[in-house]
Parts: sequence; structure tokens; C-alpha cells
Amino acid sequence: MSEARYRALVEGSSDFIYVLDPDGCFIFANSEIGHLLGYTPEEVIGRHYAEILHPEDVDRAGRAFHERRTGDRAARRMEVRLRSRGGVTRDVEMDVRHFSFSAHGLYRGTDFVGTHGVARDITERKYQESKRVVMQQVREGVWSMTTADQIQQVLEAIRQGLDAMDVTYQHCAVNVVDPGEPPMLHTYSSYGSQGITKRGEWMITDSEGYATRTYAIWRRGSTVNRVDLERLDTARELAGLTEQFGPLRAAVDTPFSHGTLTLTSATPSAFSERDLALFEELSEVLSEGFRRVEDLQQLALSERRYRTLVETPNFVVMLMDPEGNYLYVSPQIEAWLGYAPSAFYQDANLGSSIVHPEDAAAITTLLATGTAERRETEFRWQHQDGHFLWAAGSIFPIYEHPEDEQIGRISMFQVVVQDITERKIAADTIHASLEEKEVLLKEIHHRVKNNLQIISSLLHLQASRLEDSGLGHAFDDSQHRIRSMALIHEELYKSADLARIDFPAYAERLVVNLFDSFGPSARGIRHKTDMDASLMTIDRAIPLGLIVNELVSNALKYAFSEAAGQVDVSLRDCGDGLELIVADDGIGLPASLLEGGLKNPTTLGLTLVNSLVSQLRGEFSATNESGATFRIWMPNS
Repeated sequence: MSEARYRALVEGSSDFIYVLDPDGCFIFANSEIGHLLGYTPEEVIGRHYAEILHPEDVDRAGRAFHERRTGDRAARRMEVRLRSRGGVTRDVEMDVRHFSFSAHGLYRGTDFVGTHGVARDITERKYQESKRVVMQQVREGVWSMTTADQIQQVLEAIRQGLDAMDVTYQHCAVNVVDPGEPPMLHTYSSYGSQGITKRGEWMITDSEGYATRTYAIWRRGSTVNRVDLERLDTARELAGLTEQFGPLRAAVDTPFSHGTLTLTSATPSAFSERDLALFEELSEVLSEGFRRVEDLQQLALSERRYRTLVETPNFVVMLMDPEGNYLYVSPQIEAWLGYAPSAFYQDANLGSSIVHPEDAAAITTLLATGTAERRETEFRWQHQDGHFLWAAGSIFPIYEHPEDEQIGRISMFQVVVQDITERKIAADTIHASLEEKEVLLKEIHHRVKNNLQIISSLLHLQASRLEDSGLGHAFDDSQHRIRSMALIHEELYKSADLARIDFPAYAERLVVNLFDSFGPSARGIRHKTDMDASLMTIDRAIPLGLIVNELVSNALKYAFSEAAGQVDVSLRDCGDGLELIVADDGIGLPASLLEGGLKNPTTLGLTLVNSLVSQLRGEFSATNESGATFRIWMPNS
């Protein structure tokens, strides 16, 4: 019963259990040796243990067995390699324990009768450990890449890793696809050199060739394994691959993000399923590396753009934390103010302390980091040598994450300051020049007004010497016209806007002056002005003023048989044009004038009105509506 239990335990074990005689020959092996090495127990009984050991491990194992025979009774565990019937190497972890007998029992004597132990298959564990080391080395090479041309060091790490894992290959290569226009293929290979070198680059065209086929494999995105190209080469690749890698029988292409990883072998069916899985893991690492290179390139481009932006002359960019400490100050600050960026890092109050005293409140408001709204202001900064320079600054918050903005959690503030000293100097110069020109223009208007008044006075003196009353009236009319123009220059002289005139105020003064000039004959006549339009250019105001002068004068002369009545002057904005109406409640217009006399007037006054209306591109009409009514319409533009 005891022996049966023992045999059931030993034969049912998933580990290889063995017993050796004193000479090292097998006297027992359980059936697990069949799963491990492909032998039956009967085939190894009587054979020496060295026959199934890897040749490189025979001496080391022999020393371990010998030590068991010199009195060291402690169990010894060691790792060795066993060779299977088919030549496959298996890694095992093996216990080595000796047999000795005496009257006291097993293991308590000095008569050694054999050795026994247990060997556990650790091939897969050793493979995974080796793969982990290899993948780590390849990743280290990948993470040291900054450009695609540095793929050689990664490929060298792959080659060393494949050697360490006993992968049966002849050459390895990486084909990098540049998908530009036209697309290009760059190949780095171990063929033809001691290390890894760039074999060449090819334009990918529609014609058959190594580059085109490799590009097609990359586009498909799945591994292509040619088991034996001498026996099966349906795609006719052997010639092209031989040209690239020398004589071969098997080849594998595994795509990654930017190309393919290629392994070749002179042995058919050289690559196992586990090898193919390893190649795919290596391709994933290559994808990580090339994506990282792209990220680095984008980061470098972004950094160059950012530096170009923040290091633009006349601009200074600052970053401040929520406590008001400077995190970054662009280097232009030193050329601008004489202070190095480090001075701001060391003294958080420097930015405020060098501001002109009159601008202290403005800079305090600008640099306040307690609020999130964007702010802008202009202020003066003091150069290190003492003189002040003008600056325009703006500040706005920066949030690291979108959710931070929702809850108002600010990561930092960005301050952008521009040197506007030259602009301020130019603006002051222009302002001073404009003020000087305004003074000169006002003086010109003042002198023109004075000169027109002198002319009017001369006409008055001349008229007083005339005995012919008709000529006197003509001189009076001329005086009225001159005064209407002089009044415009007087209004411009008083106005803050030298380009336009307040026409309602001008028209009111014009009418009042006309009534005053007619003296007692106009005292019983009332007048009223009603204007929509306000500011008007001088080019339009002078003709309209002369028209008002003529029509109001005409009403005062001829409209009233008695010294009583009313004259109304109105100006309406009709949207597309202006309508001037001068009306009175007098005796009305003669029929001859209404029947066509306006177009061919016989009086100088109406002739002048027609001419002025034409100048304004307007229309002139008259009606009798409880007196005389004159209408002038003119377009706005």
C-alpha cells in the first residue's frame, strides 16, 4: 500500500522526478520526462545524466553532484538546460539530493548509494524574463530617440535582444515610410555591415519593387510571414529580398505605425508562433518610439512658435502664479528696461515698484491676481538708468483644464506688455501738430470773416454815396450775401469741428441778421426756423445759406403789403435727401413766375438761387399756399 501511494504521488507529479546511481546513471524517472524531453522512462534508465544536459552546463552540474558526495547534506537548487529528443533546449530548475544509508536510517550514513531530485520546467518563465529584459532595452533605445534617423540604435538593441533570446535569424531591418508626396521608403539594415546602417531610400511608385511591396504591407497593417521562399514564392519576392538581405529562405514583415520590422533567415520555417508574437511586440515598441518622435517634433515646433511669439521685439510676456510671483519673464525685458528676468523672479514687487507714481493705481489694478476678468491699461515703466518708457499691458487667466474654468480655479496669469513709447511720442507730436493746425484754421476763418465784413462795410459806404435808389438796393443785396458767407466763417471759427458747421444755429443767426438789416420795415414781421439736420459740411452750408439769404430777403422785400406777417424756414431730412422750405403768408407769387418763371428768372436773386440749387444737384419749385412757398430738394450724397 505504501509503495502504491508512493508511485501514485511520483507518477502523478507535473515535475520530472529522477533517481541516479552513484555513477550518475538513471535508475528511475517518472513519466513526466516524456512531456519535458520526449523520452520514455525506459529510454533513459541506465544512461548518464550528462547525455541530456546542455554541453555548456555539464561541468557545472557535475560539480554540484560531486559536492553532494562530500558530505554537504543541504539541498542544492540550480538552473540547467536539458536537451530534448528533438534537440530543443528546455530550461529547468532542479533539486539535487544524495542518498546515504546507515543503521540510523536514510541520509544518516556515509555510504552514498545515489542521488535523487526534482526538475521543474521553467522554460516559459526564463523566456518571459529574457523578453522583459530585451523589451526594456529596446524601450530605452526608443525613448532616447529624438529624430527618425536615430532608429539605428533601436534596431541595434533589437538585434542584441534577438541574439540573447536565441531567435534563429540572419538579418534584421526597419523600413520607415515617409507618406509625403511622393511617398518614400528609408531602410536601415544589419546586412552588409558590422552594425546597423542606412541601406538606402527609394521613391514608392506603382512599379513592382522592394519599396512598393513593403509600402503595401505597411498599408495592409498585418504581418506577412514567408515560410520558404525557395519552395513557395507566389509574390515573386525572393529576388528583391535577396538583393536587400543576401541569400535567404524565410522572411517576416511586421508593420508598425511608421513602417515595417523585417527579419530574414537562411533556414526555412525559422520563425515560430512565439517568435512572430515577439516581433509584433517589438513593432508596438517601435510605434511608441516614432509617435514619441512626432510628439517631440510637434513640441519643438510649438516651442519655436511660442518663443517666436513671446520673444517678439517690443513685447514682453510674463507668467504669474495666483500669489503674484513671477514664473516666467521673456528675455526682451532686459533690452527694454535693463532688468534681467531673474530680477523679477527674485523680487515679486519689482514690476510695481518701477512704475511711474501717477500710474501706480493703474498697474496695481492690472497686476491684481485675485480676479479672473481680462484687464488692459497703459502706464509708464522706469528704465534702470532712470528714464520712463510707455507700456500697454493686458492680463488674462490661464486654466490647465476645462473644468478648472468652470469652478474658477486659475493655474496662472499671463501678462503681455508692449512698448508703446514711440507710439506715444508720435501721438503727442500729431496732437500738437493738429492743435497748431486747428489754431491756424480758426485764424484763417477769423480773417476771412473780417475781410468779408470789410468788403460789406465798403459796399455800405459806397451805397451811402449813391443817389440812385436802385443801385443802393443792389449794394444792399450784395452786402446781405457777403454777410451770409462771413457768418459761416464766424461759426466755423467758434466751432470745435472745423470741417462741419451747426447749420440750425447758423440759419437762425442768418435770419435774425436779415430782419435786423431791413430795419423798421420788418419789425411787424415774425420769423421761425425749424431744422432737422444739424452738422453740415461747408461745401453744402454756404450754398444753402445763400439760398436762405435770397429767399428770406425776397419775402421781406415783396411778400407783405403791410408790415405784418410771418416767414418760416425749415429743413427736413427725408432719408435720401434734404428738403429746404422757405414760406411766407404774404400776397403770394405772380402767376407768370409760377408758370415757368423759376426756370428762366428775370431777377438776379432767383437766378442765383437756380445756380446754387444746380450746384447742390437739387430741384427747385414754388407754389402759392396761403402765401409764397419755395421748396428745394437735394440728395444726401
